[in-house]
Amino acid sequence: MKTKIRCFLLLVSIITFSNCGSINTLFMKSTTPFLDNFDDKTKFENNWIDNSWKSPASYSLENKQLKITTRANSIDRVKVRSKRKNFTTGIYKWRIFVPKFKLYEQVSIGAFLYHNQKEEFEFDFEIGSGQKLDREKINLKADEGIVYCVSQFSPSSSSHFAVKMDTYSEFKMELIDVDGFYLVKWYINNQLVKTLQTKVKSNIKFKVHNSLENLHFMGDVKTTSENYVLFDSFSYETNLQ
Repeated sequence: MKTKIRCFLLLVSIITFSNCGSINTLFMKSTTPFLDNFDDKTKFENNWIDNSWKSPASYSLENKQLKITTRANSIDRVKVRSKRKNFTTGIYKWRIFVPKFKLYEQVSIGAFLYHNQKEEFEFDFEIGSGQKLDREKINLKADEGIVYCVSQFSPSSSSHFAVKMDTYSEFKMELIDVDGFYLVKWYINNQLVKTLQTKVKSNIKFKVHNSLENLHFMGDVKTTSENYVLFDSFSYETNLQ
């Protein structure tokens, strides 16, 4: 009888431990930090997938960077997205070389989070030359690009700021849980430029995107030459708030 009791207790312990292990695994999946310096092709292929829209998958790893290009006079929308789909609260950082775009041309670097299941939500950095009117509103210099910090939905909100072209900059986005909804903060080179309390529930999970797109609203004229962007790194870490 004692042997049977011991066997039963052992079985219960194994089941309980296994279930706890599963719970812990799920928790770790949603909070695991992530870093890619775009210097390893195998790692890149394991973590990212093409998500270009009616465009050639014109991206590659070159000199330890992710290079994305778009064709002249086209509507190319070249995008790479994370295979991981469960990004939530935390700190997202992109280090990007912003090239010297021709003024007013319709091209945009995208560093953004996107969710498109039952509902659609998106938080963005959109970086380009910008329309003449928008550039004039914030008095951009000839060597500066425009950065749109955007929430596409719940609520829709867009603000624009300056960034130097022909150099590297860091773009950071922080998602914080405030009473069950995301508070989003946008930073450019460690300077907080925008804070927005959203109506997006903090259990909504995102995919990460890196892109270069010839978008009509990002300029006044079509592109006249091939454009490119260099993503030097992307990282995610949890803030557990």
